[in-house]
Amino acid sequence: MSRYSPLQHFANQLPRVQLVVRIVFYLRHDHRALAPLMQQVLDVYLRHIENDANTLTTGYDFDLREESFPLTAAAWEDIRKQLETPRIGFLEDMEEDSLWFRILTKRAFETWVLLTGDTFDPSGYEFSYRTRLPWRETSSELSEVSVSVPLRFLADHGPDKARELALALAAPLPFVTGHTGLSLSFTRGRSRLLSIIKDNLFRHPGWGVPGVATALRLGNHIDDVHWLNFLGPPVLEAVGGPQALRSRLSDPDTTVEELSGGRALISLGAAPLAGNTKLDEPLPAYREFARVLEPWLYPDLPFTAFDGFTEEEARRWWRRFLD
Repeated sequence: MSRYSPLQHFANQLPRVQLVVRIVFYLRHDHRALAPLMQQVLDVYLRHIENDANTLTTGYDFDLREESFPLTAAAWEDIRKQLETPRIGFLEDMEEDSLWFRILTKRAFETWVLLTGDTFDPSGYEFSYRTRLPWRETSSELSEVSVSVPLRFLADHGPDKARELALALAAPLPFVTGHTGLSLSFTRGRSRLLSIIKDNLFRHPGWGVPGVATALRLGNHIDDVHWLNFLGPPVLEAVGGPQALRSRLSDPDTTVEELSGGRALISLGAAPLAGNTKLDEPLPAYREFARVLEPWLYPDLPFTAFDGFTEEEARRWWRRFLD
């Protein structure tokens, strides 16, 4: 039996909740700077999942309204053009009373490419690329690239394959931070479902909840603690650099690997773990790393992201590795 079988069994009990491995990178660049890289990033992801049938079947159009469309050959061609072509200049150069300026500033992103499995039978595979608005003035807002693979990807290919995918995606990206780990995925009804699985969420601290600390608000802060944790400049410099991290992290499951461009990967074990507080599996490597990172962790948890939780419960989950 795979170590992930009990987790998969739980996921199967809730049709609109999946457990996935999610890989996320936050970038202080708009689409103009990232466009030359995104074709490569998408191709890396597709190469790593090419042996899994029916992985990505649906795209979403967020230009004027959220509308799904099948990923036909023509649709793939349009997506690749959207990824490689900046469509607008700086917002300061636009008329503030124009329709397009009002649309852009209201929705708060320039480009959003979202590719998933079928809405009613999700595969657990997803590619999402959402970019910040292109202001000429320096902005603290971040763009975000994220992909996911289903839990069975770990059972079929092993954690080394997931780690390989994360490193391959990280290689070309000028990220501020990034991470890889077990994550919940909701097809719909997120707010209602979170409260239903509250007890399980507290029981398994290694499960991540996406969308708690959004890229728009994250800045130089770090989005929680995960199995794989990517730090780029200037965040890595702020925490003291790779050598300082090594000196403060003593758990035998933790490794600090220097990457090119002043970046680093901190791995908390050979595979992602959910933990189980009822079986005395509190994830000590995660707790140690959280204590080291505490001054740089995202400080202002938006409690509205946890409908059905009291403010105290939401804070307790957010600080589950610290308290």
